[in-house]
Amino acid sequence: MEETRQVKGAWDLTTYKWKIDGGGMELLCRGFKDKKVFGVKCRQCGTVYVPGVDYCRKCFIDVSEVVEVSDKGKVTTYTVNLADIRGNPLDVITIPCTVQLDGADSVIMGTIEGIEWEKVYVGMPVRIVWKEETKGALADIDHFEAI
Repeated sequence: MEETRQVKGAWDLTTYKWKIDGGGMELLCRGFKDKKVFGVKCRQCGTVYVPGVDYCRKCFIDVSEVVEVSDKGKVTTYTVNLADIRGNPLDVITIPCTVQLDGADSVIMGTIEGIEWEKVYVGMPVRIVWKEETKGALADIDHFEAI
């Protein structure tokens, strides 16, 4: 078995440049106000990104076709938080997850509620549970629930 090594040091990130696709997030939040999910679709390969992006990550072309996707999808990854960072048991267990919504090729994040953690699985069908009053913000998604 290989030994795990820890290398101490710093990684200078000032030389890197990132572009944040703010338009996709604005589109997503505008849809949330009406309890809808919007993304963008690449005209060349058909990939649907939620939240939307400025260019296709596969074709490297501009992407601007707005599409609506379902508020239902499947769990792609999840974890179960049984304890805090110090190992103390939590009063309320949380299940953070990523979900690929039907009609989308990317994933969004949230939490699963209303199900025992032992019954959650990758591929489990879920749907968005919206807050009663939506404002056009990421917080409009209250959680996901199993269907």
